[in-house]
Amino acid sequence: MLKSIPKTVLVVKNRAMGDAIMGLGTIQYLKSLYPDSKIIYATPRWVAPLFEDCEHACDQVLPLELKTFKDYLALYETCLNLKIDVILELFQSGRTARFFKVFSALTGIPYFFHNHHTKEGPVYDQGIIKSNIQRDLDGAWSFLGTSLKPPSYLSFCPQMYPKELKNPLHRKRIILGIVATRKTKQWPLTSFAKLIEMIRADSLETEILIPLSSSSADLELETELKKELASLENIVFLRESLRELPKFLYKGSFYIGNDTGLKHLCVALGIPSLTLFGPEPPLEWHPYNTQNHPYLFKEPLECRTKTAHYCGLSECESMICLNEFSAEEVFKVAKSHFQS
Repeated sequence: MLKSIPKTVLVVKNRAMGDAIMGLGTIQYLKSLYPDSKIIYATPRWVAPLFEDCEHACDQVLPLELKTFKDYLALYETCLNLKIDVILELFQSGRTARFFKVFSALTGIPYFFHNHHTKEGPVYDQGIIKSNIQRDLDGAWSFLGTSLKPPSYLSFCPQMYPKELKNPLHRKRIILGIVATRKTKQWPLTSFAKLIEMIRADSLETEILIPLSSSSADLELETELKKELASLENIVFLRESLRELPKFLYKGSFYIGNDTGLKHLCVALGIPSLTLFGPEPPLEWHPYNTQNHPYLFKEPLECRTKTAHYCGLSECESMICLNEFSAEEVFKVAKSHFQS
């Protein structure tokens, strides 16, 4: 626990897009504790533009890149100029751990961190599997908190608001997340195609938005999905930079799709979601109110827990965890939760 109120807090989360977005929940918690303090959020350089044109709880976003010795020197100088009082790293990673341990030793600035992979440590409930946001909150509370108990993740759902909108909403817009970080997390494109046909049959006025990057993998997904569709009517394949993406997604009706960074972005933008979980259980990677953010998850499956509490395979022949969710089932769940 801190002995005095910090003027400037640096929160570090050197992780992928979804993790960086979930970290906003902890930023919101710290801002509620220290409303007059400056909270700086350090995320990977490629993720940082996502926050540039949005309102959120952090006062400043610091892009991180630690590939060369020059990068380390530049970050050292930047951190000195920011006049930081305390550093908190969420889900500690290797490069940032090495840098901030040295930085703290040289400057005397306290450096606290939470790495949920370790079984023992000073963090509340260290080693217990919890939702991602709750683990971050437990870490923040253990070092910087003022209450008797850690806050609940349900009270600190990440929030972002674009400062301006693009493609103003004139009709219902459904966002489909067909991309996944590995094939075992991806619902079949044939099922997405069937779902699209059901959505179009239900309402010809509904726009179906499919955000994609310009990567070769995403280009291949687009090509394969188009082959499965009878027509491309009312479908928009959206390719925008991370900086622009929130402006196009905001005010969407709801998200349906895989458990990806796009899902977490939609949640932070206040968009209801329906997530299809396969190899990874929602306990840890779906830290949201299930009334607004329901999910589909097949359990129990022995294959999922052979080596850990989740399946880490990149490819799988059976894909029983996801392939058995039919388009009809997904459409029915979506209608029951999101029908206006």
